[in-house]
Amino acid sequence: MLLSLLLALAPQSPVGTNLESVKDWHQQTPFVDAFKTSRDWISHQANPHVWGTGPAVITDELGWPQSLQSNQEIESIIFADGSPAYPDGVYTIRYSGIGTVEPRVGGNGSLTILQQSQGYIKLNLQVPSNGLFTIRITDIIQPIEDIRVYLPGFDNSTKIFHPDFTKSLEPFDTLRFMDWGRTNNSPVISWWDATNFFNHTQATDQGVHPLYMIELCNQTRKNMWICVPHMADDLYVHYLGVLCRVALDPSLTVYLEYSNEVWNSQFQQTQYAQAEGLALGLHSSPWHAGWLYYSQRSVEVFEVFSNSYNQPHDKNLVRVLAGQSVNPWVNNQIMDWQDAYKHADAFAVAPYFGGYLGNLTLSPNTASFSIPYLLNACDYNSANNHTQHTLPNYTNASIRGLKLLAYEGGQHLVGVGAAQNNLTLTNLFIAANRDPLMRTLYYDDLTRWEANGGGLFMNYTLTGDSTRYGSWGLVEWQGQPRSTAPKWLGLMDYLGY
Repeated sequence: MLLSLLLALAPQSPVGTNLESVKDWHQQTPFVDAFKTSRDWISHQANPHVWGTGPAVITDELGWPQSLQSNQEIESIIFADGSPAYPDGVYTIRYSGIGTVEPRVGGNGSLTILQQSQGYIKLNLQVPSNGLFTIRITDIIQPIEDIRVYLPGFDNSTKIFHPDFTKSLEPFDTLRFMDWGRTNNSPVISWWDATNFFNHTQATDQGVHPLYMIELCNQTRKNMWICVPHMADDLYVHYLGVLCRVALDPSLTVYLEYSNEVWNSQFQQTQYAQAEGLALGLHSSPWHAGWLYYSQRSVEVFEVFSNSYNQPHDKNLVRVLAGQSVNPWVNNQIMDWQDAYKHADAFAVAPYFGGYLGNLTLSPNTASFSIPYLLNACDYNSANNHTQHTLPNYTNASIRGLKLLAYEGGQHLVGVGAAQNNLTLTNLFIAANRDPLMRTLYYDDLTRWEANGGGLFMNYTLTGDSTRYGSWGLVEWQGQPRSTAPKWLGLMDYLGY
């Protein structure tokens, strides 16, 4: 009897999460080695010191500095402005080579050297809330390479990922690496354009090397959702398929998606798809040509990847077409072009709620709302979206033999365009995201998604600061006490976690 009750209460739709991009100023510490998320080298004039005015930095192909030019210093920012994700404590810097390597801290931070020798620095760091923690190199006798900046407790550790980070992933079914891969506006064309696995930093415009994504999924036992860059050639897709075949645990599922939101005009992939679609004569309208090119190229990507990934793994491959939650008609065009749905396994949308409240027309009035009134409007919008959009999208996908997934979702309270500069609006949206009532709203939204046919739901995103550009994080920083994170609590309520 009890088992039957528990099964009846269990959610039908699994929940995954998108991960915040790998940047030093973001609200996560994915690696025990903070240098993996550091910024590229900045060149300074040495004497007199002038920031950022030095000659080009001489590095090897992995970005490690080989020598300095006359009157030059170079510096890398390890992290900036004291993200709460970075703790105070004892940090250890290790490197190979011979030269002068100096940890530095600015703003209201402080730094005390505890031990130092060539290739080794141990320091006590008080993380600045308004300054930089950097490594400056002022002399190179032998190339300075293999720099590692270990967070407290992990000196010379063989671990790749920080345990606090992996622990935060425990409730989720799947990890989407769209932002880790810097999918939006990606410059990647060939496999050799991607960030090298051994590069001095993984915080590049080319994104994190896919092998780190695979290793994270293997370690945490999470399924993997990957997004192929919009300009990536077939050889890139082939190598990605081979890498997943040989490195990913075959019991894990791969969700394969071509690019991200190719319909969204703020991204370069949209202009690319429209240009390619027009050149191929797919349609006279740039928008329509773009949708059809996206559909066509998705199928090509699916075929190349599948041929490289191959049996026995294909049973764990989900080929994902995607579109706009609010545009079922457009979604049908994508699915039906050259029978693309026959080569896919799922269709994905982003069923956000509350986004309309920050547009230029409504935002002046929205700014006057109380938090309960705002969240009530969000609740209404959530219910309406799922009946008006999720249900038709589910019906259209299911009659074509496809599952309906959410590649992103959650609240979308953010000022649009000039409305981002409305401080009252921004403060209201941030306060609403922190309000206990948001917990219930998240639970109800997920329940409605499920009730209207939705399958796997990918929250956007796990961590993220609250600013005028949005409050996207389920938690605002990796170590945030979960009792103060209502969106996290609502999602956990749904999962029964």
